[in-house]
Amino acid sequence: MSNQNRSVSVGGNVTGSAIVTGDSNTVTVNYEKANVPPPETVDIAAELAALKAALAEIQVTDKDRRKLDNAIEDAEVEVRETEPDRDEVGSALERALKYAEKAEGFASQIEKLRPHVERAAGWLGINWHNLLPIVGLTG
Repeated sequence: MSNQNRSVSVGGNVTGSAIVTGDSNTVTVNYEKANVPPPETVDIAAELAALKAALAEIQVTDKDRRKLDNAIEDAEVEVRETEPDRDEVGSALERALKYAEKAEGFASQIEKLRPHVERAAGWLGINWHNLLPIVGLTG
């Protein structure tokens, strides 16, 4: 059996799926369904402030800390605009979460991050529900 092709090819979105090759593997996937609120009910500035506080507790390298903090600041600056560009905010938030996700202590902060990412995704719209799996949620 060891000479068999065990590659996997995916032609679409497999978010929330466990794809494994090999024999006798056991996989557990713990995803929770997100309860994304309507955009008009979200105070995005408050959510960004809460995310900033939670992300500050994660130990990252000095270089990643600078990048993470800059990304959150970019999002905060954009939401203060008269008509904020949601894609700019989403992109900045995604950058911040990606830097945090690389850190060893990220998993311990997921419970704190989850509700704020969920509400931010509601404000950002369907195009940004890809942020949800970073904190163990599905859209």
